[in-house]
Amino acid sequence: MIANTKEVKDEGFDIKRSAEEVRNLSFKDHICIGCGICESTCPVDAINVAEIGPIVREEVDMPKIDIDEDKCVLCGMCSGLCPVDALDFTIDSEPISNIVSYPHYISSAEIDDDTCIYCQRCEIACPRDSITIARSLPERSDLVTGEIEADEETCIHCGICDEMCPTDAIDVDRTPGEESIEIDKDKCVYCLLCKKICPVDAIKAACRICSYGDYDLNPEDAVTTGSSFIDDETCVKCGWCQEICPVDAAKVKKQYEGTLDIDEDKCTVCGTCIDVCPCDVLSFPESPGPATIVDNIHKDEQYCIHCGACERACPVDAIDVKITNVDYTPTKSKSWIDKFEALKN
Repeated sequence: MIANTKEVKDEGFDIKRSAEEVRNLSFKDHICIGCGICESTCPVDAINVAEIGPIVREEVDMPKIDIDEDKCVLCGMCSGLCPVDALDFTIDSEPISNIVSYPHYISSAEIDDDTCIYCQRCEIACPRDSITIARSLPERSDLVTGEIEADEETCIHCGICDEMCPTDAIDVDRTPGEESIEIDKDKCVYCLLCKKICPVDAIKAACRICSYGDYDLNPEDAVTTGSSFIDDETCVKCGWCQEICPVDAAKVKKQYEGTLDIDEDKCTVCGTCIDVCPCDVLSFPESPGPATIVDNIHKDEQYCIHCGACERACPVDAIDVKITNVDYTPTKSKSWIDKFEALKN
């Protein structure tokens, strides 16, 4: 006799059954993109995916999917076929992605730290905030050297240099009776702007780099170091990081290949597809002028993971997403092969 238990949590569900082995299925609502693949591929029709548009727009507060505990046979297909790993299926606490007998998608996203220059462009571009770039910048004093001083007797403490300094290296106290000027040499880049603008020539400054060139600098002192991190839990392998990386340090392998078509005659430009897309593929084009209504949706298909969330959410059936190829590990299970291949239809 298989005992069933179900616990409903704030962000999902947790179904457990115990027999000779313990199988566990849990759901991560914050990761789910509402594509509906779990619903369409469940062999016992135990999964129902909610209308995703109102949820992502926070018009309603409800889980993105619901599972019928009485129907679920804990086969693990929903977990194995979910393109973003929002469904976590384990056997004796082991994720099926670690079990050789269970097939899984072949996909990856990685950043080569040996090549990365830590510009943070991938971190800024990532639509899922899955990338963190930690960087350590060189010491300014190792890159720019010079001499600077202010003559307190000549200085009239007008504060012009304080206001104009581009690095906030100068602090002028203009309080009557307590006037002073201080220059932070750790911040100063010896641009000589203060010297040029001082109305009484109270500031003396010289830049050694300008005068003598770069020969006295160690190139290693100019290197930015750091580290990169990709959160595998939230990353959807959209490819933004790879496309935007200036040094080709980011590499992404997608599990699907496919096409994305929008019927502009049907499209009402309601923006639902933009709201639900997890990859920032869809957007409103820039308006040509004030009070001008855009009449189409712009797409950057190179970032599309062909999950179908936009097609499922479109209220007028104007979007057609097709999966033409699915990359997954070899398996002898005909039922799993049939489900993987069915995604192409």
